[in-house]
Amino acid sequence: MVGISGQTTATDAEAESFRKSLDPLTHMDRYEATVMLNSSEYSLGVTAYPEYPTAIYENETYWVYLEGRIYDEGKVERNHDGENKITPEKGHDGADSGDEHGLLSLAETVFEHGDNERVEDWVTETDGEFLLVAYEKDSGRLALLNDALGRLPVYYAQDGGTFVFSRELRYLVSEFGDSFDQMGIAQCLLLGHTLGERTLLEGVNRMRPASLLVFDPDHGLTTETTVQTFAFDESEHADRSAERNATELVSLFERACRQRSSSKGTDVVSLSGGLDSRSVLAGYQIEEQSPVAATMESSEYVPQSDVEIAQVIAEEFDVEWQTYQVSHPVGRDLETLIKTKNGQVGLLTSFILGFFRKIREEYGSSLSYITGDGGDMVLPDLTPARSLTMDELVDQVIQQYGIFPIEDVAEIIGLSESAIRDSIRSRFEEYPETDPNALYVHFRIYERAVNFLFEGEDRNRFFFWSTTPFYSLPFFTYAMNCPSEQKVQYSLYRTFLTELSPEAARIRHPNYRAPVASSRHAMVAMIDDLLSRYPRLMESIKPVIKSVNDLDTEASLQPDTIECIRSQVNQCGAVSDVFSSEDVHQFLDSHADYGRVSIYRIFALTSFIDDINSNQPVLNTYRNNTFV
Repeated sequence: MVGISGQTTATDAEAESFRKSLDPLTHMDRYEATVMLNSSEYSLGVTAYPEYPTAIYENETYWVYLEGRIYDEGKVERNHDGENKITPEKGHDGADSGDEHGLLSLAETVFEHGDNERVEDWVTETDGEFLLVAYEKDSGRLALLNDALGRLPVYYAQDGGTFVFSRELRYLVSEFGDSFDQMGIAQCLLLGHTLGERTLLEGVNRMRPASLLVFDPDHGLTTETTVQTFAFDESEHADRSAERNATELVSLFERACRQRSSSKGTDVVSLSGGLDSRSVLAGYQIEEQSPVAATMESSEYVPQSDVEIAQVIAEEFDVEWQTYQVSHPVGRDLETLIKTKNGQVGLLTSFILGFFRKIREEYGSSLSYITGDGGDMVLPDLTPARSLTMDELVDQVIQQYGIFPIEDVAEIIGLSESAIRDSIRSRFEEYPETDPNALYVHFRIYERAVNFLFEGEDRNRFFFWSTTPFYSLPFFTYAMNCPSEQKVQYSLYRTFLTELSPEAARIRHPNYRAPVASSRHAMVAMIDDLLSRYPRLMESIKPVIKSVNDLDTEASLQPDTIECIRSQVNQCGAVSDVFSSEDVHQFLDSHADYGRVSIYRIFALTSFIDDINSNQPVLNTYRNNTFV
């Protein structure tokens, strides 16, 4: 993945080898590996294409690196290879234009004063997707601080005096080995992602949102502080009407769109027929930005009705719009996803890489890719259908998000079913809320979004910067404080979109085949809401939904997929160490009973394990094969 990696380097030889350690992270020709800091304690470097946003600020006492973008108005912009550029009206990369040393001052607060209250204030008041790395020259201490939602995945590990961190999980393998976390593998096989700090690697942690990590080399100690955590058991705006809340959300959304508009390249809105992407396009148009719209077209992966409605939306807003045909991925697409996202993004999404290549070729790597990601999280009601006990919450999660039956996961991984359930339950017990409904909302945000969906968004940044106004911190904070009673059955979303853009609200919603403001949409939304809250009922009618939407995602697998997984199990000893070979082969023998999602989930994990343990990974021999 693009971004920073760093490690302690006690000798000149280690510092010299550090540069070479970045080479496996240069995943395409335009990537450059650049050492950003070589001190007596650390080596820090970036692997990225030139347009990827980074900045460095330094004085006699501190060195501060900023990766990503801060969207508050009046910021300094600087790219990986470029010079500072002050943008007084729009928010972009960097520190305050009025005080170039704003981040250096923040570093002083972290190292000298230990004022977590001020750090919390800064994090909760800063809208952005970023990672800060600060180095105190005299003491040799190193600090990492990320944004309030943890929008850029970061991984780290410590073993005595060795501290290693990276934006890419595979980088940690070189220092901490390839010992896999069996429970992490089990969680990922069951749900598609690990929970909390856990990763697929033993001893390697995922940096949580709004976290401050400080490594002290003198004591070989890493201190982790969560400077802010959202709790969802109270709705601050429950005393306000839905209309007032929608008005406030529209204002915050429009500002988020304005601040995310790029001054360096084209804003490309990923446009489907759904409500989220049309809201984004409307927000950009209202703010008098000049985006273009791009839509995937594929008989295999995209319903034709989605493309047709996207065209209607583009014509309504008189925006430049193009469709890009995508087809089935080939082995090298799967290989790219394995090498960049390390088994944490499902291989079924590999087809989207062709779409990204085409729009990058059209608009260049300086484009900003604007999605509607998060619209399905912040505006709908995320609470369960009824109040649940802790055990029932665990069951709800497994039923709603389970990719494999939990009993099969236990067999394949060699863990007990109760241990897997306990790992989910113990994660719930760490949340700040006490109300069961709020616990479930916390799971949806801090596990499904942060640990799963954000990984998918980060895949986009392999090609170009990717963002969404729905996760703008002011918008997110306000929306998550609106009561669930107003959000149920798209009610608040309907009011929000109608006020944001009556034109967009009048265009048919493809999932419900009705405009969002219509009574038909309200009725179908009620049915959809009920189904989403009762996973078993949803499973029973899923084939009907797929048929209605002209999309069969359970098409028969090509033999290559099954053969490739079998070869990985047979040829890579590490795969057999993690999985029960006998149970995997039995699973593959009866793969028709499971479906493509289950097959490709285990395929992602076996491919990752094989990739980091084999000189010639099996998938490498399938680079030109088509995967369906």
